Order: sequence, then C-alpha cells, then structure tokens
Amino acid sequence: MTHVVDVDPAPLTARRTLTRDRLLAAASSVFAESGIIGASVEEVCEAAGFTRGAFYSNFADKDELVLVLIQQSIAGQYAAAEQAIAEATSAPGRVDAEDLVSHALAAFVSAGRPARESILTEQELLLYAARRPALREPYLAFVAECDRQLAGLIGDALRFAGLEFTLPFDQAIGLLTGAHRQVQIQALFADEPDTRLMHSLLMAITRPAGSTPAP
Repeated sequence: MTHVVDVDPAPLTARRTLTRDRLLAAASSVFAESGIIGASVEEVCEAAGFTRGAFYSNFADKDELVLVLIQQSIAGQYAAAEQAIAEATSAPGRVDAEDLVSHALAAFVSAGRPARESILTEQELLLYAARRPALREPYLAFVAECDRQLAGLIGDALRFAGLEFTLPFDQAIGLLTGAHRQVQIQALFADEPDTRLMHSLLMAITRPAGSTPAP
C-alpha cells in the first residue's frame, strides 16, 4: 500500500521538528478560534511561545503554514483509517461483514469522533484554500491522492470480508465521504453526533461479493 508522502521532504533536526510541531499545533488552535484570515502570524507565534524569526525559519508565510496543516490533517485521517482497517483484518478468527462495516465506519470518521477544534480547523483550511488561488491546486491534488489511498484501504477491507459495493466504486466512496462530512457538522453542535447514517448507508450499498443483483 502506498503511503502519503512526507509534507516536508527536507531533513529536519530534532529541535526544528519540535519548533515546527509547536507552531502547527498553535496555528490549529488559533485558526479554530479566530479563523485563518482573522489570525495573524504574531498570534500564532505568541500561542506557540516563539518569535516571528522562529516562524519564518520554518514557513515562508501563512499560506505555506496553511498548506502544511492541510497535508498534516489529511495524512492524519489516512493513518487513522489505515490503523482501523488493519485492526479489522488482523483480528484472530473470522471477521464477519458486520464487524468489517464497523471498522470501515471507524476509518471514515477518523477512528472516532474528532475534537471540535479539529473540525473547526479543517473547515477553516478548506475555505481558505478555496479562496486562495495559489493553494487550490496543491490542496485538490493532495486531497485526491489521500482519497485514492483511503479508497484502496476500504476496497481491501471489503474484499477481506467478501463484500462489494452495489454502486460504482467512486460513487460509493463519494457518498460515504459526504456522510462523513455530515457527521462532522453534527459534531460542531452536538456532544454525541449520530453516526447511524453512515452505518446504514454502508450496509445499504454493499452486498456479498459475486452475488446476483436484485431485479
């Protein structure tokens, strides 16, 4: 299975990695609270406990920081999906369809309910990339690659359980992704978002592999 490439291929020292991680974590919190457009580099630096010099030694500008956050967020979701599917397919004994569905569902919701701050940050990143022409292409390219890898994981898991989609594969993944977004929106306003929609949808669009479609 192909993995998401590192968002920064240049080698990093341990100290620079720590600084970079603190800046990214601080930016995520600040963006969730104030929005990306409303937040300044100074606010991010203050939240991380660094100077502007530390920021600009790691990122050319706020746009580059945003792109790295986008890539980090999507790569994190992929890693969660990979772990969930790996656990399902490596469990001792036979994994039945219902168990597989539960693990596939966990993969699409990032192995659990994400924190409200994370959801807000993700929405801010999406909107900012949509408004900044320079970020649209790299954002869409990275999302497409991660979607491709996630689709591969789900496809492997369904084959392991002897299931197949009743719809064209890309349409089924699109529907599940849409249901995932709905769960995220619910999580912004409710302590317990309802994941039954995704579960019901996944059960409705799968069948035993090789079975004859109903007339």
